[in-house]
Amino acid sequence: MPLAEQQLALAAFVSGLFQKYDVDLVAVGGATVQYYTKAEYVTGDLDAILYGDTKEMIEEVMSSIGFKRTTNYRHFEHPGFPFVIEFPPSPVMIGSRKIMKVDRLKFGENFVQVLKVEDVIMDRIIAGVEWRDKPSLEQAKLMWIKNKDRIDLDYLTDFAKKEGYLKTLQEVIKS
Repeated sequence: MPLAEQQLALAAFVSGLFQKYDVDLVAVGGATVQYYTKAEYVTGDLDAILYGDTKEMIEEVMSSIGFKRTTNYRHFEHPGFPFVIEFPPSPVMIGSRKIMKVDRLKFGENFVQVLKVEDVIMDRIIAGVEWRDKPSLEQAKLMWIKNKDRIDLDYLTDFAKKEGYLKTLQEVIKS
């Protein structure tokens, strides 16, 4: 399996396990950047936001496939995977915007919901500006370069304008 898809394929498998409990999983963060950059950026974790009553079952689902909770409450690790799975709190927020529309990708027989590339670009732009994190801005540029033929530029521009990052977006897309 291509490196770009590894975390999301695992997310799709785990998502299927949570679906049995009527819990939705949305892949966010570095794993989506890895996917949209075709692994030119590689992350060390998988961030997955869960929607539904998860209090009791996270431990049950994750331990059923060999994952163990680390010392961090939201992190799970497995000796067969070189990355951890983290479950940040819901909802999916980028800037002040609650993200409601996601893409649905299929890996084998499993599906996973993932942030749209436009939203991941905005997430990285905001991180780059607010945290003065140059690598986040480089990731945004790389996602733009790799996906510009399929990006909804009107949506992306509107998002950047409303959040106050239009100038930074313009710098990203001129590359």
